[in-house]
Amino acid sequence: MSSDRLSDLPDPLLTQILSHLPIIDSVKTSVLSKRWDSLWLTVSTLDLNDRDIAPPYKKLFATFIDSFLDHNFESPLLQSLKIKYDECNVNLFPISEWIATAVHLRGIHHLDVEIQNPMHVVDFTPASVYKSKTLVSLKLSHVRVRNLMEEVSLPCLRLMSLENVCYGKDSDLCVEKLISGCPVLEDLELVRKCDDMVKTLRVRSQSLKMFRLEFRSGMGGGVEIDAPGLEYMSFKDCQSDRIVVKNLNSLVKIDVDSGFNVKFGDSEDLIKSDTISCFFTGVSSVRQMIISQPTLEILYRYSELVPVAEFQRLYHLQAAFSTSLLQLLPAFLDSCPNLKNLVLDFSVSAESEQINLTNVPRCLTSTLECVEINKLIMREETGIKLVNYFLENAAVLKKLSVSFTDSPMADEDLDTYKELLTSTKRSRICQVFIS
Repeated sequence: MSSDRLSDLPDPLLTQILSHLPIIDSVKTSVLSKRWDSLWLTVSTLDLNDRDIAPPYKKLFATFIDSFLDHNFESPLLQSLKIKYDECNVNLFPISEWIATAVHLRGIHHLDVEIQNPMHVVDFTPASVYKSKTLVSLKLSHVRVRNLMEEVSLPCLRLMSLENVCYGKDSDLCVEKLISGCPVLEDLELVRKCDDMVKTLRVRSQSLKMFRLEFRSGMGGGVEIDAPGLEYMSFKDCQSDRIVVKNLNSLVKIDVDSGFNVKFGDSEDLIKSDTISCFFTGVSSVRQMIISQPTLEILYRYSELVPVAEFQRLYHLQAAFSTSLLQLLPAFLDSCPNLKNLVLDFSVSAESEQINLTNVPRCLTSTLECVEINKLIMREETGIKLVNYFLENAAVLKKLSVSFTDSPMADEDLDTYKELLTSTKRSRICQVFIS
């Protein structure tokens, strides 16, 4: 009971444990014994959050960090630097100097900087960040990226996340430089803010495999995506007026939640319809798709102007359909001739409409094997019609699963619902699961 089993561990393992703690907690271990006195100086991860430091100790804390960064440059590389701070405290710490030391002298692999409670974005990233030969991931949140007068060179960067970042003058060129200066970039996330000053966002990369874009509020603009190796894209841009996607033949999965900046009553219907058509044509080689209800509402509105692109390779579709959009369902499924798996998130619209599901898409007669319908309401007529539609028409269906908003239900309720399913199953091997 008197033995210190923790101190019996080798230094590399203790250092690894300390690396998972906030730096303030790592520093506290230095008072345990002489052996622990300098162990915190060898951690591979430096996690700084100024909220962890009481105001009287902030200057002392800065001294500790200076000691850490100046300690033994011949030791193993500092792997990661993570900084979170309130904007009001930005002048209390030499953050720019710390980043420059960590990037240029210590050769960090991962840099993550976030301003908490920002009122104004601050430019403190030293130029060395954009010339790093060791950075593998770069995450910036609520900061300002300095005007990049020179070319960006990040030869090892594979992941970049820019959240609510401002780019100053020549914003379009600044973003282009950031992306083009990363020749092995594989994962890119852009969460845009309304005043980022980017007029046309251009994402051009030969190496990019994953791309996530979110732009919920702002002044519009354009987006151009050209990434031949892209495999996954999350497109949640509701503000851009001009959207161009090309060379996305490697796309495996897409998550679309966009209103395409359509305002009901918009007089530019033909222009909007062309943008929507070009977008879906550009991603038509995708294999898996998640599509939101707002996006389907736009497709429904423009269905007479915009023929739905054909998704020959799509085998898995997850879509959010309300009762008012179900008239679009057969036409949309008709554009997916090889669909195997369908997941529908069902909702009841405030305005009820008469639904007449008579058209039978090609995939129902030849390829559709699994259907899952979620969020049904017991005894709601349209939902029952929808389930019966698939039972009657899906020739090779193997499994149909339905779930309800008020799950779990009593056995008698399940029996009642089964009685409402009056259709004869077209597929003899189809199993129905109700929960």
